[in-house]
Amino acid sequence: MAALGRRQALGTAVAAGGILATPGLRAQGRPDKLVYIGENQGGWKRVLMEEVAPAFERETGIRVEFTMLPVDAWRARLKAELGAGSSGIDIAQWSVGMAGWMSPHVLDHQEVLAKITGRDPGFDWDDFLGGSKRAATYDGKLSGIPYRVTTGILHYQKPILERAGFNKAPQTFAEFERVALAVNTPPERYAVGVMGKQGSGLYSTLASWLYSAGGRLVDFRTGEIFINEPKAVESLQFLADLVVKHKVTPPEVTTWEYDEIIAGGQRDRYVMCQTFAPYGTLINDPANSRTAGRWAWDTVPGQTAKEQSRTWIDGHFLAVPRYARNADWSIEFIRMACSQRWQLRSMERGNAPPRGSVLRDTDMTAKLGWPPVAAAAIETGFPTPAHPAWDTLELALRTGVSECLLGQKTAKQALDQVALDWQRNLRRAGIRRG
Repeated sequence: MAALGRRQALGTAVAAGGILATPGLRAQGRPDKLVYIGENQGGWKRVLMEEVAPAFERETGIRVEFTMLPVDAWRARLKAELGAGSSGIDIAQWSVGMAGWMSPHVLDHQEVLAKITGRDPGFDWDDFLGGSKRAATYDGKLSGIPYRVTTGILHYQKPILERAGFNKAPQTFAEFERVALAVNTPPERYAVGVMGKQGSGLYSTLASWLYSAGGRLVDFRTGEIFINEPKAVESLQFLADLVVKHKVTPPEVTTWEYDEIIAGGQRDRYVMCQTFAPYGTLINDPANSRTAGRWAWDTVPGQTAKEQSRTWIDGHFLAVPRYARNADWSIEFIRMACSQRWQLRSMERGNAPPRGSVLRDTDMTAKLGWPPVAAAAIETGFPTPAHPAWDTLELALRTGVSECLLGQKTAKQALDQVALDWQRNLRRAGIRRG
């Protein structure tokens, strides 16, 4: 009876012009399941797993089997299986920094996109923010469809700034420093929160200041290194001075990473921070935060003018491997997951969608506050480097930034050493100065 019920339901979907009426899908045949390989950090995938997948199964009769792994295991699994040309993965979730080695193993997603829009003219690729498309593209190839795009924005406790005489968020580095000195009231509350632990979050701690100062990293085509040029040095020295010279950060920030920056905001340990946009939901959560209701958001300051404001972009993308046997069904799942309807729903449960219409939705803006600020930041932001050599370069950068935040080196000393390390690593990778 259950099998008959499923067949009747599927027949109804076809008759109604549902997804099974698509000729390509009928021709390919229907598998029992699709295998999805992803990363298990954070709860932003709950809608994908708990709502989209069951809806997809109801419509198609195909179960989605999720294998969600810790970061290192996730990357290793994808590298091993895709490197071997395995057909055992139907949908691969990847993040920006993985694009260099993932791109050769996935379909050209311009072609995937053409299939999606052919089936669903209302999918509206123009609704995806420009920064999310740049982040999903490597070496000219669209290598996935954006599902989650994070970026750095300024979070600040508006009432505290107003009591100190500031009626808006700081617009420049100098204003930020001035506000920080004015609202710093140690040891109970400090002015600025920083993810200062020598770990994976440290790049995002520096990047907004770096890009807003006009700094650059490296040109992977020529091997030219910019990380120790004056603008980059100025940005790191500004950040380090907040910690070491002005002491406007909690003394424990060199142990802070993702969970700690959230908890610090909830516990009223700081007034301002530059961090992941969706953390605003958690920091401002009335169920868990003693500072709930005080927070406001803006794009990060520019060095000398607000127009210079630039930030980093990272995120996750859904892709169909070149070797997948059920590519058309994988594409259909991605179409559903990345549709405006399900993206809006995912935002209610912790996702940071790449669609402008979702981030600027009036109800979401009223509920969460930060989404339209994130949309503005994503439009002009810089994706995390995706070249395969970046993983090695970032480790050296973490060391240099950490030494500076600990007061062990000046920014110039630290970044000069980073540049030397980068030169050696780029030579080993076969990338030389032009």
